Amino acid sequence: MTTPKTKPPPKVEISKWLTLLTNLAVLGGLVLVAYELNQNAELARTAFINEGSAFENNLWLGLMGSAPSEVIERSVACPEKMSYSDFVAMDSYLYTGLNTVYRSYEIAHEGLFTESQWKSEADTYVHWYLGDKFSRAWWENSKFYFEEEFYSHVDVILAKEGISMLQAWKNLRVRLGLADTVLGADTKACG
Repeated sequence: MTTPKTKPPPKVEISKWLTLLTNLAVLGGLVLVAYELNQNAELARTAFINEGSAFENNLWLGLMGSAPSEVIERSVACPEKMSYSDFVAMDSYLYTGLNTVYRSYEIAHEGLFTESQWKSEADTYVHWYLGDKFSRAWWENSKFYFEEEFYSHVDVILAKEGISMLQAWKNLRVRLGLADTVLGADTKACG
């Protein structure tokens, strides 16, 4: 009696499968390396923006002079008595404050902040820095140094009510029982 011939199992060439898996692993590794390089480039670009902005802010802060609070008060209470030095100090103060918010705008465009994050920061600080007559005039003169999307959003914020630094100061004076004093009268800012 003869036994039926069975077909031998197909030869599985393990080396071909190993080669395929190895090539796929190498390809996956290259994709991962490319992704990491892109991430590093984005972080380096963002760090460069941040460092440049911080350096610029430090330069501007150096121009504020020895009595910035008096200059700020003079710009609010009696801007007609401001000197050119006062203007330079206020320009430095306002530019530095707005540039800090603008930095968030730039970082959002690099993908590290969301649009809502930079807009929220702008909503928080714009009235603080630009809530008085002098600061608003400064903004109208200086806003074009910033990107249009940024200054347009600042303009939208300024069209709404907000608490300025001056208003916060007045509110604090009311709480301290000092509301009856006149701005500028109790300091040498307008003297």
